[in-house]
Amino acid sequence: MAKTVELKVYGMTCDDCVRHVSGGLKQAEGVTDVSVSLKDGMAVVKAMDTVDPENLLKLDVFKGQYKAQLKSVKNE
Repeated sequence: MAKTVELKVYGMTCDDCVRHVSGGLKQAEGVTDVSVSLKDGMAVVKAMDTVDPENLLKLDVFKGQYKAQLKSVKNE
């Protein structure tokens, strides 16, 4: 089973920001796919059901310039 996690991401201002946030999320264990939108300020993360969405907010990428807020979790 898998889940889709939507995060509101704050602090992104350019395409480099998108790459940085995307790369940080992709390194998390259990994450299978990441899509980040600068325009919407959102990240959509596909992950295995063992991933705790709250732990995504604690990743190193969100300890500096960027902040994230959990918007939704959908089990598939």
